[in-house]
Amino acid sequence: MGLMSGKYALVTGGGTGLGFGTAQRFLEEGAACVTIIGRREEVLQQAAERLNALGCNGEVRLTTADVTNEEQMVAAVDLACNSDGQLDVMVANAGTGFPSPVIEADIDAWRSMLELNVIGTLISIKTAAQKMKANGGSIVTISSIEGAAPTKWMGSYSTSKAGQEMLMQCAARELGHFDIRVNCIRPGMVPTELVASSLPQSLQDDYVNSSEIKRPGTPRDIADGVLYFASDMSSFTTGQVMNICGGAGNYKGADYTDTVAGFYGEDKIKEYTNS
Repeated sequence: MGLMSGKYALVTGGGTGLGFGTAQRFLEEGAACVTIIGRREEVLQQAAERLNALGCNGEVRLTTADVTNEEQMVAAVDLACNSDGQLDVMVANAGTGFPSPVIEADIDAWRSMLELNVIGTLISIKTAAQKMKANGGSIVTISSIEGAAPTKWMGSYSTSKAGQEMLMQCAARELGHFDIRVNCIRPGMVPTELVASSLPQSLQDDYVNSSEIKRPGTPRDIADGVLYFASDMSSFTTGQVMNICGGAGNYKGADYTDTVAGFYGEDKIKEYTNS
């Protein structure tokens, strides 16, 4: 019996990257059915073929839908439910990001970012909760470590993710009455298809170098955190944010290396810091 045994789940942006990794993890843990949605049918078809090739027993469903279109999301949620109309898990993963200096802000681009990352998440939560309110469920949103700290040149993205996190907390307070849990994952650097094609390697390396665990994350790293929130392991947890970032999102504080070296010696500090 897996951690998702018998559960019906919907993953937005499920055709690639973190969404695909999450769908795969759910199937590995015995989900009865995982529905993936996105805006490109060809990508979803390819993802479904890869998921079915895993040899898991769970059913894979797919449908094209735009998370900012409430009518399309209602239809997608209906498709994802079991025969009794129940949805157990919603993963609101769909989102985007791009640089946008404040002084050069393209207002239409900002609106588009907020529409997808905040309104799209709101619609995902709303439509899932309508199905979950009868028997409870789990909703997991995907934010970013950049939603917790001001990131230079990424104002629209950081703002949208911070707004998304506040939305998650508000939803958790309102929906707990229905035994619906709402939680959030903050990923660090994970070189998904989108990241690899849009961010220079030097910037990806900067994230890794700023972390305590000196490697990039993987979709599975993130999916394991989503699995915790989606499964009954988190039955008493709601309104929470989990950083999965190798430490890149940790508050760094002041650097006391020189001071500590005075107590323990330069050689000992080099041993601890690999420098």
